[in-house]
Amino acid sequence: MLGLELVVVLGAALLLGYTAASRLRIAPPILLLILGLLLGFIPALREAFLPPQVVLLIFLPVLLYWESLTTSLREIRNNLRAIALMSTALVVLTAAAIAATAHALGMDWGPAWVLGAALAPTDATAVGAMSRMLPRRTVTTLRAESLINDGTALVLNGLGVGITVGQEHLSTTHVAWLILLSYGGGALIGLAVAWLGIQLRKNWPTRCWRTPRSSPSRSPHTSSPRSSMPPVSSRSWCAGWS
Repeated sequence: MLGLELVVVLGAALLLGYTAASRLRIAPPILLLILGLLLGFIPALREAFLPPQVVLLIFLPVLLYWESLTTSLREIRNNLRAIALMSTALVVLTAAAIAATAHALGMDWGPAWVLGAALAPTDATAVGAMSRMLPRRTVTTLRAESLINDGTALVLNGLGVGITVGQEHLSTTHVAWLILLSYGGGALIGLAVAWLGIQLRKNWPTRCWRTPRSSPSRSPHTSSPRSSMPPVSSRSWCAGWS
């Protein structure tokens, strides 16, 4: 299938999913997931392949950046304990439950842990789509947890893949080092990117212009607004980062 045809099919699925979700009053990610599963049965679409690095380096950072802008830092501090437990312990327990279920169904432990690591973390965009249906505190906790739970999931995924191919060994020290590397390295890279973003926004040229705006005033001696000269004011418009 050509790239243009694939874009058209995916665009039509997105439009159909969001339109049906607004009419049926359900979360759009649920319908999009169902449509994605149905599209997987089309033989021509099975040949489409997207490298995982594209999702991790292009699409996921943009989604997480937007969610970080709409999340309250004060509420994160107030719920820091719950967020930390959900992004680490809960992800590990959920992945373990999924891995145990998959292993009971006949899958080896390595691929089972990879599956558990892929399904355990909460999706940030799904939380944002369901924000109107949940209490504010719950939404804040889930949003903040979804921003950092990928570190735990990536460690579990790396261990699962490494154990499957025989390149990793499971030990407490090794797992602790991988977690420290994932969270510590992610924090350092995030701080560096944030600093570059702030500098870019400060130095980005901003262009402003004014447009006239008039509002008719009613004269005290007449009932027609056209009989008096309307005062003219101006409105400023700016385009840029600041």
